[in-house]
Amino acid sequence: MSIKQNPRIAQAARAAISLGVGLFLTFSQSHGANIGLLALGIFGIGFAVLNGLASVIFQKGLAAIENVPLTLVALLIGIFALLAPNSSAGAADANINDSNALAFKFLVTGWAIIAGAFELYQARRSGFKSASGRDLLINASFGLLLAVLFLLAPLDIVSQVGFFGAYLLMSGVHGGISAASPAASPAAKATSTKSSKA
Repeated sequence: MSIKQNPRIAQAARAAISLGVGLFLTFSQSHGANIGLLALGIFGIGFAVLNGLASVIFQKGLAAIENVPLTLVALLIGIFALLAPNSSAGAADANINDSNALAFKFLVTGWAIIAGAFELYQARRSGFKSASGRDLLINASFGLLLAVLFLLAPLDIVSQVGFFGAYLLMSGVHGGISAASPAASPAAKATSTKSSKA
């Protein structure tokens, strides 16, 4: 018995990891660099594992291959976040805290730029008027707005971690809605095409 191709499973997997890490950050008492790096590491590795498995199991051909670049970037970001220099519990070393904050800012900004640009490319390939194209465009907008915010606004580490958590929650909610939305039937697509030509 073969498994039917279902790209919405990959969207649901991405939404699950985004919501889980976003809620972790929302309810965390500390919004320091260590918590931010831990959350980013969990998100990156979790995103890579869930998105990779969902793509391999529930997608075929080009659809599965298209997810590989973003999956690899997420995995690298997650590994780098977990390998960033961490201070021991209770230590007040300003240099380590500053390097952790800088690592968090660069890694989140890198993820936001790469994910946003890649999803914008995918949205353009799918067509901005298609349902998948619009979903990808919204995801790309979230990522690129986060990148612009991190690059231009003078944010302290608490604000950076908070905005990263907000990005994850918005992305997760949108991904969940997108995955749960019914796909347009071929008849509905044909009707909308005819009405747009008229």
